[in-house]
Amino acid sequence: YAWRGADVSNILEFQNRYPQCSVHSLTENFRSTEPIVQASNNFAATMLGPSRIPKNPRAVYNRNPQDFSVLWFPDRPSEAEWVVERILTLLGTTYEEANGTVRGLTPADFAILMRSTREPNIDRTPRHAAFTDVLSNHNIPFSLEAGGGPFDRPQIAVLRDTFELLRNAPLERTILHDFYCNEVLPAYPHAVFTELVRVLADWSRRIHIPQGATRIRLYPQQLVYDLLEAFNVAQSSFGEDVMRDIGLFSRMIMDVETVYMSIDSSRRFSEMLNFLRNVAESGYNVSTDDLIQRPDAVTVSTVHKMKGLEFPCVFIVDVQAQRFPKRNRSYAGWLPSNLMQPAISRGAYQSTLPEEIRLFYTAVTRAERYLYISGAENLPGARSSANRSRFTQQLLQYPYVNQGMQEIPDGITSTQPQRRVEETDYPTHFSEIKYYLNCPKGYQFRQRFGLNPVIPEMFGFGQTVHTSIQKIHELYTTRVPSEEEVEQIVLDTFHLKHVPQSTDPINRPGAYENSRNRAVQITKDYANAYREDFSRERQVEVRFEIPAAYCLISGSIDLLLKEDDEGNVVNAEIIEFKTMEAGENPQMKEELDWTELSLQVQLYARAAEQVLGGNAKTGSVHLLKDNQRVEVPIGQNALDAALANIEWAVAGILNSDFPMRPHTTKCNKCDFNKICQKVPQYFTRQTLPPKIHLPENSEMARAFSLISDY
Repeated sequence: YAWRGADVSNILEFQNRYPQCSVHSLTENFRSTEPIVQASNNFAATMLGPSRIPKNPRAVYNRNPQDFSVLWFPDRPSEAEWVVERILTLLGTTYEEANGTVRGLTPADFAILMRSTREPNIDRTPRHAAFTDVLSNHNIPFSLEAGGGPFDRPQIAVLRDTFELLRNAPLERTILHDFYCNEVLPAYPHAVFTELVRVLADWSRRIHIPQGATRIRLYPQQLVYDLLEAFNVAQSSFGEDVMRDIGLFSRMIMDVETVYMSIDSSRRFSEMLNFLRNVAESGYNVSTDDLIQRPDAVTVSTVHKMKGLEFPCVFIVDVQAQRFPKRNRSYAGWLPSNLMQPAISRGAYQSTLPEEIRLFYTAVTRAERYLYISGAENLPGARSSANRSRFTQQLLQYPYVNQGMQEIPDGITSTQPQRRVEETDYPTHFSEIKYYLNCPKGYQFRQRFGLNPVIPEMFGFGQTVHTSIQKIHELYTTRVPSEEEVEQIVLDTFHLKHVPQSTDPINRPGAYENSRNRAVQITKDYANAYREDFSRERQVEVRFEIPAAYCLISGSIDLLLKEDDEGNVVNAEIIEFKTMEAGENPQMKEELDWTELSLQVQLYARAAEQVLGGNAKTGSVHLLKDNQRVEVPIGQNALDAALANIEWAVAGILNSDFPMRPHTTKCNKCDFNKICQKVPQYFTRQTLPPKIHLPENSEMARAFSLISDY
């Protein structure tokens, strides 16, 4: 876009700069119907003339029913009501995809696009308000892709401002009560004042602890969840758009935690607040640009944000003269005009008619089958009537564009609404899928909303022990390392990012030193108990990708390879190391989710086929804390059941099927326990995944085997 400094001559003059280049024309349009393709092409060709490279596109799919209309309304409320009525009419109507899939349209299939959305009308109301208000009145979910900063969103702003209340101590109750009534309740209508008082009083004491007192580690992500619990988010029934906003704030706090192990002082807490106030405002993208992650809601957006996207039905609204196209706007940047003159002379960093034409072309070509372009004569707060846009006047010159409010297109029928599943393979890995198979709502909190869990006390302990074991296998391929060699490897490898080291580790060892000693002992015990693993055997970590239905599963596996005297692999074992405690009968220990552990080993056994050209001989889970190795079935039936569970989970993710599946065992350990309503819900699908083959029996994933009336 020119307002970002782009220069279209880079495209127009490409052949002149590189005369040996080849030109390939992509003339087949797989997105839109013939009227949309031809009208948009003729519009651009006429309005841009010789400043545009000629194109002769054709529509590959010209399916019915379809509609392309230009409309003019007496006022903005009439325009908004008609748009929403047409959405209501088309919701649930039959739509045939290019691949032959037939489904009913859902809210995510509709987009309302504007030249800009937040720019105020003369009466100071946002330009999107007329449309979003009517959508709200009809209980139609919508996602406002309107640009702006993250703290334009009320829920994020309140979280930051509540953090800000803790900058100084003491906090007066009257000030907090005014804040609660004026700021908190409009954003979080179910918030509980007494709970908010309790949370802020507790955190204020711990943040502003006197010098010389015993310090305790404070992780700001915990404050996020304490506040969300006080705001009673679990009972608020927020939509995906609001929950994603809250997730964005959680990500900001996670970034703080990558710098500070703890915010256990007034200075560190103030520095975090300075980051939220001065850096985070412009440092985070508020757009929902991942198609798979987009909520099932009508998109209300600027045209600029929709480049590259497409929708079965598009409404381009607020199209009047001097609005779309806008008046030419001269350069208004911070750098001096004389310094920028070469760029200004070619139209960069300003609004020009050619730029507006290209933007309108972008808007029109977002539509697949239904396209409605509209404007209104009387606008909110305007002193005079608006005129029709020259852009719509040009479109009405073409015979395949309808004028006025036409009847519902012929041939419309109803079909069960179903969200579109993109044909591209969904990239994922086991560490994501396991959350869905445990509780889909937990997956949604983590992956869709972007909420980050509170850092565990010993975060990273398992990984650093695992790395130490990999290192000893890497260095000692023909003999067992001595205890001294093992200890040195662990000491060189061990690191816990979020646990501080003691200032006097010899006389007063702390949690860091105790954990390091435990890691040394675990690794020594492993090397002694499994001495045969070092005899003509070597452990390797191998990356893999497994194609499955609608997805591509990637990850890495630990392979213990046994070789003959010539170095040929004669046997292979999948080993998944876990820093868990098993006890005398690990298969019966409830804390060990054997559906998850078995599924992971079985998926990795399937991946080993790619690496070895054949299945691994055995697969096992190695429980490091008490040095037990439990074998997991990896026969063909077990592998088929494992892959079927993965594919079933991915299908649910792509269809946004995220029911709550609570059970006290799961919920007590869940990272999102404080903000989940914990009400049992059903899946929307009738099909169930097969049972997973465990070491001693078979069992369904915990989304089914652990579900109760909470």
